[in-house]
Amino acid sequence: MKNKWLLVSSVSTALGIVAGTVYLFFAEHSLLQSNNSWVLSAFWSAFMLWSFVLMFVVALLFNVLAFLELDEQHKLFGLALPLRAFLSSADKKQQFLQDAEHFLQRLGKLSHSPRVSPEYRCLQAEQEKLVYLQQDDQAVDINQIRALFQQMLAADFSSGIIVSYAGFSSQAWIFAREANIELLDARSLKKQQKLQRQQQFAMV
Repeated sequence: MKNKWLLVSSVSTALGIVAGTVYLFFAEHSLLQSNNSWVLSAFWSAFMLWSFVLMFVVALLFNVLAFLELDEQHKLFGLALPLRAFLSSADKKQQFLQDAEHFLQRLGKLSHSPRVSPEYRCLQAEQEKLVYLQQDDQAVDINQIRALFQQMLAADFSSGIIVSYAGFSSQAWIFAREANIELLDARSLKKQQKLQRQQQFAMV
């Protein structure tokens, strides 16, 4: 997405340069050569000048958008701030869980269900999924994957999602792939968020 912001910024900068060059060329030519036939009318002079200013304002705006998108997880008054490096480990974990929950809510309705244990949630999207958000600081192991899979079978879920800031064991990754369970750690969540933004932009 930020590449498209930078592309628009580059085009705006180029147009601003063209407008500024045309304005200065005619202004300098009329002053140095004292040739009134090369003087732009008041309308076109104002048009070129304001086009120059507007294009650089647009370029600046899209540069800022591209910069903010580098780290959009932390927001202040709706604007993203690159503050991830200054957060403590506990803050990073809490922020990750909030981001993961927001991501899931954009996929569908996330709620508790009487069909499963209270620690699990139901994601109602195109395909109903069983969701588990790991609150501990330990990596998810194969036993937790099996527990989710048993809940899936008991409640008739065809797929599931486990979210863990601490990551997953190698056995957990293998079993989850076979059981149609998606695993989201910090890296995979970031990839999914990027893919989701690209899909939303393509639909606009």
